[in-house]
Amino acid sequence: MTRAERVSRNLNRALHALFAADERAWLLGEDVADPYGGAFKVTQGLSTAYPDRVLSTPLSENGITGVAGGLALCGDTVIVEIMFGDFAGLAFDPILNLITKSVAMYGERTPMRVVIRCPVGGGRGYGATHSQSPQKHFIGIPHLALYELSPLHDAADVLAAALRRDEPAMLFEDKILYTRRRYVDGRVDDRLAFEPRGADGNWARVHDPDATGAPTLVIAPGGVADRAIAAATRAAERGRTVEVLVPARLYPVDVDGLRDLLDGAQGVIVAEESTAGGTWGSEVAARLHAEAWPLLRGPVELVSSADRVIPSAPHLEQAVLLGTDAILDRIMRLPAPTTAAGDRGGRTDAGPAAPAGVSPGVPVDVPRLNPNDDSYVLLEWLVADGATVEAGEPVAAVETSKAIEELAAAQAGVLRQDVAAGADCAPGTPIGRILPESAVPAPVEPPAVPARVTPPGRPLPPAQRRIADVVSTSHREIPVAFTAVRVDVTAALAYARRAADETGATVGLTEVVIAAVAALHERFGGLYARLTGDGLVVDAEAPSIGLTVDVGTGLFLPVIRDAAGLDLGDLADAVVALRMKALRGRLREEDMAGMNFLVALNDTPGVTVARPVIPPGVTCALSVPDVHREVVLDGDGGVRERTVADLGLAYDHRLVNGAQAGAFLAALGEVLQH
Repeated sequence: MTRAERVSRNLNRALHALFAADERAWLLGEDVADPYGGAFKVTQGLSTAYPDRVLSTPLSENGITGVAGGLALCGDTVIVEIMFGDFAGLAFDPILNLITKSVAMYGERTPMRVVIRCPVGGGRGYGATHSQSPQKHFIGIPHLALYELSPLHDAADVLAAALRRDEPAMLFEDKILYTRRRYVDGRVDDRLAFEPRGADGNWARVHDPDATGAPTLVIAPGGVADRAIAAATRAAERGRTVEVLVPARLYPVDVDGLRDLLDGAQGVIVAEESTAGGTWGSEVAARLHAEAWPLLRGPVELVSSADRVIPSAPHLEQAVLLGTDAILDRIMRLPAPTTAAGDRGGRTDAGPAAPAGVSPGVPVDVPRLNPNDDSYVLLEWLVADGATVEAGEPVAAVETSKAIEELAAAQAGVLRQDVAAGADCAPGTPIGRILPESAVPAPVEPPAVPARVTPPGRPLPPAQRRIADVVSTSHREIPVAFTAVRVDVTAALAYARRAADETGATVGLTEVVIAAVAALHERFGGLYARLTGDGLVVDAEAPSIGLTVDVGTGLFLPVIRDAAGLDLGDLADAVVALRMKALRGRLREEDMAGMNFLVALNDTPGVTVARPVIPPGVTCALSVPDVHREVVLDGDGGVRERTVADLGLAYDHRLVNGAQAGAFLAALGEVLQH
């Protein structure tokens, strides 16, 4: 697969190509000139290459847009950058009353080649006035087209389509996309493909080529597309077929690009990050109802962010903005596709016939979730006994030694609980049944559990119990030694800042350390090996680096597999993705499997040395504490300041001796100092 560039780089390249091809192109905006290159680095290099046509302006969105209108009236092409889309409201008057009206106000059609770029959306903790999605406020202005950047469209194609109209356009760019990589070669991942559809390839259709059954169509622009794709993937795990449709042009709405997909679709959902009321989604629904009603099985569903001011605190912001869970919930609320009796090998919705003496229904089985566990704990039932459930709806939570997994209903019906919460359950055994509503017997009481006297106090949370088990096993079985060295990380921090600017990824000392640890695997293979219960040493073919993620409710150890094969930008993306999954409670068993080296983050301010615990199955754990500054003498007797970190290596003394540990830390320090 072709290596995909990041969305911000793709847009930057498109702007460079536009300026190279059009000698009358201008770029106006606040702080767009080098070396700053715009708040999100999209305009880097443009002012250096075209110093007379790329101008940093005063802080006046109204003035910037008014000047753009004047240049366009003279026949020039103008790209305007609004630093944050929230401030596009300050430019509303020149957009509404000058730039758009000038197309048809002077007795003949006047080309107005203006594209107003607006970074929009939340997810970065920027707060109420820097996180909004104001697209809906510009719908319906004559001669104004609205576009939105996505990872499925080439920015050069979008800009070309906007300028080809010879009318003003606004290009909305979800800020969370800037550091994401585009999808290329017609693939989203190993399961999902995408294809362009409609005029100018305006629509991107994301689908599973091997899926069968009537799909639910989720229409999602820009940064919401990834959330819709994630929801589609999770819905597929629950038996639903979902296709995601991503437009490049929001307005005017291109219904023709959707028409053939609507026939036979189970339902249509429009997902957008703006608040409800007078939205782009409403416009899509109105157009579909007016022009394609005979093809729809029901009204178009709309899902959007909460009708509240956007907070800065990440957990509060997450509660307000439209997320994957809300999209998935709306998908699962649609009626499940029905299968006629006798289809697919003669099975019906009621499932296979039950043996004599056994109640009918589809069992709720406990799958094999962790190969190291012989049994799990049925933590809780998520749905009451006798309640009606939908296909794919989570009905129970099972705790393994590493994580909590939800079990979903295989079909719609009535839940019967056969095992009480708190009981142990072995992989492959049923804990309940889903009965057809037409064959529901009287409620069956779950087996009684012996009454227990509850001592005073509160139980440890499940996540903390898992941590306690790991620590207890480590102290019981692993003879741990520990060595720490002070490393000058001044150069490493500077390298991280340069890498962040060059790649657009979130790169810090943690990511640089993980990359260095992965690179040392070839020289120090014994530190990545594991010891079996039979006393055999198994070498690791590739470094899979675990890292500690503390989300306040528990400590998790997700794993970056084959870390040496990732460049620093991809590795940083992987770290962010794992942290977000942990924060949202979405880490799965596979996210925490296969670790052969642990990087333990102990970077609480003021912590200078920390001794990490070695998880069972791992030989070494490296602690990365908080950095601090110190004053040292240089070679000429002068004084200089440097930034240092006291890196500590805990190691299993059965496999690693002190000399090996010291050599590893010395090599790591050398990498970080150069």
